[in-house]
Amino acid sequence: MRITFKDLGYSLLIAAGVALAFLINNFGKALSPLFISMVLGLVITNTFGWSDKRVMNFAAKKSLRLGVVLLGFQITVDQFLELGAKTIAAVIIIVTVVFFGVRKISMVFGLSRTLATFIAGGFAICGATAIAAISSTIKSFERDSRGQSGEELKAKERDLSYAVAIVAICGTLSVVTLPFIASLIGIREVLTGAWIGAAVHDVGQVVATASLVGSEAIDTSIIVKLTRVVLLVPLILFLVYEDRERSEKADPTKASANFPLFVLFFLAVAIFSNLLPESDWSGSLIDFGQVGSKIFLAVGLFGMGLGVKWKSIRLLGRKPLILGLSLWILSAGFALALLIVLGF
Repeated sequence: MRITFKDLGYSLLIAAGVALAFLINNFGKALSPLFISMVLGLVITNTFGWSDKRVMNFAAKKSLRLGVVLLGFQITVDQFLELGAKTIAAVIIIVTVVFFGVRKISMVFGLSRTLATFIAGGFAICGATAIAAISSTIKSFERDSRGQSGEELKAKERDLSYAVAIVAICGTLSVVTLPFIASLIGIREVLTGAWIGAAVHDVGQVVATASLVGSEAIDTSIIVKLTRVVLLVPLILFLVYEDRERSEKADPTKASANFPLFVLFFLAVAIFSNLLPESDWSGSLIDFGQVGSKIFLAVGLFGMGLGVKWKSIRLLGRKPLILGLSLWILSAGFALALLIVLGF
């Protein structure tokens, strides 16, 4: 593929947009740089237009998948095992019920399977990061909620943008509402921290929310949150298997479709990072990988945003937003109720 000066110019523009997103994130930790990157992409393409396709597609596909691969550096099995059986069981139950419950209810109320899966994954695991990872695994052809066929890529980009926006709004609301509710009903700081870690979506939002409660809540929330991130591995494997089964039923001639290689690389990175000996250089490598993951995911979502028009989002209407807010309340309430029942 020959790289032109035009390609370099568009690439520099995307890089500048992502850098701006991280700069904004430094002033407002509750806003994920991934969400900001996607919004900037949406604003640019709908305000000034974006004539290039090659750089945009490279960002939306290749960069996004590289970010997912490097996401393996965030999977920390040691912290997962140190939690104890009760906490691990609570997190697994919450993630499972929230994912399948949110997806099922969303589809019952008319959302497309893709949009419902994106929202459910964002609520259950880790917000925009999980949505970006899931978007790279879904290959089967989808129809929108009105039952009309459309181009697969455009439909997926539209659904992803809407889902990221919903999850970002709910996560930002969590920063204010969860500490207030915890104080109002008088629950202990450890329980509040566990609730924040189990119910808030983005890692930055978890820290921002728990910091309003106390140091004990911060420690507990981060551990519980990282445990949810570990569960991204089985969720991706399940979705890859499910998507392949659906594709084969829809078109038996595709029964020999290959397993996505980037998912294997993601698992390989996760295993590699957990086998590294504890040292300064290994810690630096893991930190570098985690930062790289965020950057490439942000580039990918910026590219996704460039491919979405406001008109396509408006066609979805307000129903997904209203439904998302309602399911966020139900999910957070379920998480708190389960933690109380289990004696946290």
